[in-house]
Amino acid sequence: MPAQIPTPLAILRRRVLSLVSPNALLPMTCILGCTIAVSIWLFYFDRAEQEKTVARQAAITSSENIALIVATNLEEVLGRGKLYARIAASDGLAMQATAMHLNPQLVGDSAYVRAAVFDGAGALLYSSARQAREPGLQPLLARALGQPRAAPAMSIGHPAADGSHPWRLPVLVRLDGDGGGMPGYYGAMVDLGYFLGSYRNVDLGPDGRIEIVHQDGAPLAIMQGGILLPASGQASAPLAAGSAIAAREVLADIPIRVAVIQDPALVMGQLDARHQSYFLRAGAYSLLILVVTIGISAGLWQQQQLHRAVATSEQEKQRLIAQLEQEKTRALALASQDHLTGLANRRMFQEMASAELKRARRSRNLYALLFFDLDRFKVINDTLGHGVGDQLLKAVAARLRGAVREYDLVARLGGDEFVVLLSEVPSEEFVAQLAGKLVQGLSAVYHDLDGHDVVTSPSVGIALYPRDGQHLDALLLHADQAMYSVKARGRGFFSFYDASLNASSALHSELAARFRQAIHDDEFCLHFQPKLTLDTLQIVGLEALIRWQHPDHGLIFPGDFIPLAEEQDFIVPLGRWIIDAVCRQLAQWRADGVPLAPVAINVSARQLRDERLTADFIGALAQHGIAPGLIEIEITESSLIEDAELAQRNLDGLAAAGIRMALDDFGTGFSGLSRLKQFPINTVKIDRSFIRDIRNDTNDAVIVASTISLAHNLGLTVVAEGVETKDQLVHLKAAGCDQVQGFYLQRPVGAAQIAPLLHKKSLTLQPT
Repeated sequence: MPAQIPTPLAILRRRVLSLVSPNALLPMTCILGCTIAVSIWLFYFDRAEQEKTVARQAAITSSENIALIVATNLEEVLGRGKLYARIAASDGLAMQATAMHLNPQLVGDSAYVRAAVFDGAGALLYSSARQAREPGLQPLLARALGQPRAAPAMSIGHPAADGSHPWRLPVLVRLDGDGGGMPGYYGAMVDLGYFLGSYRNVDLGPDGRIEIVHQDGAPLAIMQGGILLPASGQASAPLAAGSAIAAREVLADIPIRVAVIQDPALVMGQLDARHQSYFLRAGAYSLLILVVTIGISAGLWQQQQLHRAVATSEQEKQRLIAQLEQEKTRALALASQDHLTGLANRRMFQEMASAELKRARRSRNLYALLFFDLDRFKVINDTLGHGVGDQLLKAVAARLRGAVREYDLVARLGGDEFVVLLSEVPSEEFVAQLAGKLVQGLSAVYHDLDGHDVVTSPSVGIALYPRDGQHLDALLLHADQAMYSVKARGRGFFSFYDASLNASSALHSELAARFRQAIHDDEFCLHFQPKLTLDTLQIVGLEALIRWQHPDHGLIFPGDFIPLAEEQDFIVPLGRWIIDAVCRQLAQWRADGVPLAPVAINVSARQLRDERLTADFIGALAQHGIAPGLIEIEITESSLIEDAELAQRNLDGLAAAGIRMALDDFGTGFSGLSRLKQFPINTVKIDRSFIRDIRNDTNDAVIVASTISLAHNLGLTVVAEGVETKDQLVHLKAAGCDQVQGFYLQRPVGAAQIAPLLHKKSLTLQPT
């Protein structure tokens, strides 16, 4: 009687028993328990460290922002001293009659408690305190009299050493006497206590402080815990990154810096209670895991002896089961795989594809079936032999498998016919692009097939699920019909069963094939849109916008071919063409007597990573004799993400050559103060998405107003793009915007149409 073959369920049960035997589980349980306990502790330690890092970074950011605000306000207060100095220089000897203008207290400036004017020899001409001498200003005046004229115009002293007025800061501004004014010095006492009093409610903790420090390191005034402390006269302690959370800002042209310091113990102390609870939880969980592990190990130890006896009898059975499984695997491979290529055969493909389409009916996703037939394969077999034909089929299978995603189905149906089922594709355009790449890849030369270099190409038919059929047989039939339509029209490309889908894919392929020739034949052209000052509507610049004048399809806009240029690596040659075209057009305008205005050129992220970018600009300027000031480049925030170091070098090189920079689409990326200060940016362009609803959306209005104010504080010009209505123009003018551009003012036009506007130099808006 033949031996009974175990059922699959019995085989599975025995295999599970062998894997979960007490012999194996006992050490695994101990290891697992220890691993879980260690993981818990590591988790809580890591979480605590992350929270500390986040808290410290937040404190540093807060300190930097406070320091920037205090420094900006202090710079404004001290800068008013220069204004009073100009008034004193212009008044001259008649200042007694205009004392109201020289005494800041009398005009409501509480930060200035005293004022005085000295002549060029240091003699006191005027004192707001009506005193014969100004002892608080004498040391600073004596030092200024001994300095050369090239010394800084403003000098800062130290508060009185006797502690009588610990927060009064002596300030001296030189009066150069230019323009007919009186030479001499304007002196004032600035009340740093009054200035710092406005920051009394800034919460830096009991030990946090705001310091105003002289450039020689001596503290001038300190606000700690909401209380003003007098300057000690000692040098300010350095801001050590490891011992304190600190930030500092240096005032421009004024020998003072502002430091904001927070005690890390205060910041981290807020987390101590939470971290203590973490470690208590970790200890409790570890104890629980230890108890459970000991209980399980005791039970497994009791079963270990019994399992050893059962394992001996099972070993022989397992050997027989293993042999049966090997035979079954070999039989399944022979039944489901193509013996030549190793791909799925027709039977396996039908089973797997049918299962995929069942899932597709539940998920309602788009699937695509691609039917491949090799062109002239019979000729290759007949002329070079079946050995070469077999190797060609293997090479085609390898290229197909390597070109699609891991979970897509690839099969050989027989002969030279292959099929691919693409699962869950995002769009028909994705299918078209992939089909184009597959045709290109399979059409490349197959080298050294038994000593022969073989050239062939595929004809590909495409059917989409569910549009072209909801069952596999219908999809195969329609894909096969689409493939034969390719054969009839010339072979070596792909076609959809639905002919309407072939238009976009054909245009995509046509533009990609013609791009290089289009650059060579100057099929591209430039349109220009003016940028105008908001006050006078004078034209102060142009933005160059590229168009493709296609001989068959007419004018094509950038949205239809710039992504293709990025994809096909044509964006850098196209950018060089634009640089040369802009310089060439400026030279032509100059020759025609047209008034010139700076032209902005958009530079992509790929161009910023091109080491030749700076040389391309400088070479084009030299070739056409164009001044660098007539060129401006526009970069987007996202273009600075990749390889920031190379982008920085290129931007620095262009800035050194005299070319100005503009940050386009500001507000839609990652930039902030740090980015604007890091790169040589001269202009900020507010993205049109914030301008569109500026009259109706309060958030957009606030963002635009804040951006304009921030940019002006940094000395940047602000341009609003996408202005399409008069209401937007009025709102931007009220917000203080510098320049505007958009369809409401002027649409982009060719060079011939923009020349008359350059002659007029300004626009006149039609009444609405």
